[in-house]
Amino acid sequence: MPNTHPSFTNEPAILAPELADAGGVRLGTLVLIRWMAVAGQLLALAVVHFGMNFDVRPGLTVPVVLASAALNLWFTLKGDPNVRLNERQSAAHLAFDLFHLAALLFTTGGLSNPFAMLLLAPVGVSSSILSQRSTKFLIGLSLILVTALAVTPFDLPWNGSPPAIPDTLAAGIWISLCFTLIFLALFMARVGHEGRSHARALAATQVALEREQRLSALGTLAAAAAHELGTPLGTIMLASKEMLTHWDGDDLGKADLELIVSETARCRDILAELRKHRQAGDSNHFVLVEFEALLREAAAPHENRGVTVNYLAAGDGILKVRRGPDLVHAIRNMVENATGYARSTVQVSAGWDDEAISVSISDDGPGFDPQIVKRLGEPYVSTRQPTPGKDGGLGLGLFIAKTLLERSGATITFENNSAGGAQILIEWPRNALEAATQAPVKKEQTNRD
Repeated sequence: MPNTHPSFTNEPAILAPELADAGGVRLGTLVLIRWMAVAGQLLALAVVHFGMNFDVRPGLTVPVVLASAALNLWFTLKGDPNVRLNERQSAAHLAFDLFHLAALLFTTGGLSNPFAMLLLAPVGVSSSILSQRSTKFLIGLSLILVTALAVTPFDLPWNGSPPAIPDTLAAGIWISLCFTLIFLALFMARVGHEGRSHARALAATQVALEREQRLSALGTLAAAAAHELGTPLGTIMLASKEMLTHWDGDDLGKADLELIVSETARCRDILAELRKHRQAGDSNHFVLVEFEALLREAAAPHENRGVTVNYLAAGDGILKVRRGPDLVHAIRNMVENATGYARSTVQVSAGWDDEAISVSISDDGPGFDPQIVKRLGEPYVSTRQPTPGKDGGLGLGLFIAKTLLERSGATITFENNSAGGAQILIEWPRNALEAATQAPVKKEQTNRD
């Protein structure tokens, strides 16, 4: 059944490509890092050669470093430092860095050189910003280069004969580097994927909240417009009635005046209907609502989706809270997911006392998947199979709702009912919502009838 209210459950389809295109790495960042590497390599060669009197084979090592410096100089002078490199360009830069570093290590002892660990850096960068295809290519290239370093004919620079490294230890160094390359790539890829997923989800959350705020502002503007238009419409009606009373012309002109009077009255009725719910000039009316009314407003767009939505509210006295678009949207998203999975009934229950406020949203659907119920609220996690004929998919929409509710001070619990179906329990400390309710409200001066 089509959704009757704007939902953000499918927001990734809109935001993900944009964020992907905006991702990557800036050319200026790679150029700066490469200049730092060139400076560090030249400094290390100078210290070892002149300070420690070790032979670093400057006829081989210095040209290798200068080759990287020359390429970097070309990018500095000809390239745009603010341009973001695409997938292939980023992989090519990282591959060059791997070759350059491997060539420098090859001429200075290979895996016996302590700086061989720097080979992990390009693969780590690729895992965090590039696709799996590019990362796998760089991992394979790194493994080949590490193997080549294991058989280099060049000894470690030393003052005299370098220390002999047992074959077993050399093999262990080779194995540990290969293993660390693969492990680091997998670890960084996982962390990078979660970071990008949360970035996209938080961007969608911001879009959802901004849209709800625009809708709320539009309602306020409509009420204010209804108030402001009341006076000129009253003047038009008064003048047209006076003209009609004293009309002594033809019947056609009289009919036109009667039409003006009737249409003006119709406009005033429409504006009165708008003002019935939101009285312009009373800012508190836009902000403070009864908690039960807020729940009904949030769930109303999903009452006609083929299921019955029942309400139950019980507490000490009348509870009024701030009607924030974030709170409305979050509860609406929870109810939307419940109606998408329910077979026939969704129960929205609220309760409050002096200490806490709670809302329970339960359905008679298939319930949550017990294996991943603890991961609920993470972006793009879908836990239940929809009931045939229903829509829904707990993923980004639930993440948005959970994020907005937690910002208001709530804690959210997901569980399955013993009698079947799923239940979402939302709890606030009472002072969390009341603090927002008691915030000072700026009143605007408006003209009254």
